[in-house]
Amino acid sequence: MRYIKLLLIVFTILGCERPAGKIPLQKDIDSLVLKWVPDSREGLLNVSFTELPGKKVVLKGETDNSEAKADIVNLFASRNLEVIDSLNVLPDRSAIKNEWGIVSISVGNLKKSPSHSSELISQVIMGTPLKILKKSGGWIFVQSPDHYLGWISDSGVEEWTMQQIEKWRTSERVIFMKKIGTIFSDKQPGEVVSDIVPGSILVKTGYDSKTVHVILPDGRTGTIENADVADLKKWSDEVTPDAGNLIKIAKTMLGTPYLWGGTSSKAFDCSGFMKTLYFMNGILLARDASLQYLHGKPVDISATTDSLKPGDLIFLGSDNNGKKRIYHVGMYIGDTEVIHCSGMVKINSLDRFRANFSNYLKSGLIGARRIIDTPAEKGLERIKSNGWYF
Repeated sequence: MRYIKLLLIVFTILGCERPAGKIPLQKDIDSLVLKWVPDSREGLLNVSFTELPGKKVVLKGETDNSEAKADIVNLFASRNLEVIDSLNVLPDRSAIKNEWGIVSISVGNLKKSPSHSSELISQVIMGTPLKILKKSGGWIFVQSPDHYLGWISDSGVEEWTMQQIEKWRTSERVIFMKKIGTIFSDKQPGEVVSDIVPGSILVKTGYDSKTVHVILPDGRTGTIENADVADLKKWSDEVTPDAGNLIKIAKTMLGTPYLWGGTSSKAFDCSGFMKTLYFMNGILLARDASLQYLHGKPVDISATTDSLKPGDLIFLGSDNNGKKRIYHVGMYIGDTEVIHCSGMVKINSLDRFRANFSNYLKSGLIGARRIIDTPAEKGLERIKSNGWYF
């Protein structure tokens, strides 16, 4: 019995012993993942590995960044480990024929997983270019120009080759500037081709005294009012974030209902509203409020909000021992007032003596960022120079 107990103790010790190098390797992998993909909403780097006898390691997973993969492989090589490489770089050329897509419906829904019942995480509008990374059934996993990742039904996307996307980038295009509109048939007078929302991009094929003739990404043709569009190239060259224009556009959206994941004038969530406002002023903001909070020039509102300027983004959140959790964003429009989407697009005051005072805004206020006159960076890019549209 004494020998049996001794053997059990030995087996227990051996069973609890960690494989040599496993924990340090995992820590180093985690550090590299954080380096290349600080937020999984904007990048993909899923990595797992299995150590084998003979100083070998099987590397598995997927990423959208070949440089990140090289960094991971080099880490193992620096430990004198032979890598059996099964880390897939997307898009997988054996499965994806066309690596680009263009949204062909007025508003396309991005889902968390490839299912109609999945959570709506964002939206992309007509004429938005998408990088196609992988497919599952009738769904496409894509990255949008703001670097956001999600699944979209293939029924609302035209898949294009690199040659097609380059032709589109150099074509004469227009951008829709109104809150909402209609593309009418150029063949049957009065017949509707599609609705359209602000920021949508269409290829121009001609014009007359009242209308511009356009072709949609899926080949449908139609006309749209001259006054409702701007030449995309000229507009992108000239537009700069302007407080007056931001406020003017924002007020045309008053009363628009709230929708989690909404990023069009049909319905917004709080950050989708801010993203649309700044897009119409030539800037690609990061998608979510917590991501938007990471960009722009910080505005000190710790003691007073007097330093806020029209166009500044104000953020609501909580602070747990220095770790901030952002849950809402709005835009300051001056005179203590903020326009934001909460239930619907509305204006509230930070002044408790105003009739439109919002304790929700005042009590949750945790920070502010200035976008106007801030140098471009990822999460705060000029549309004309981010490389997706031109």
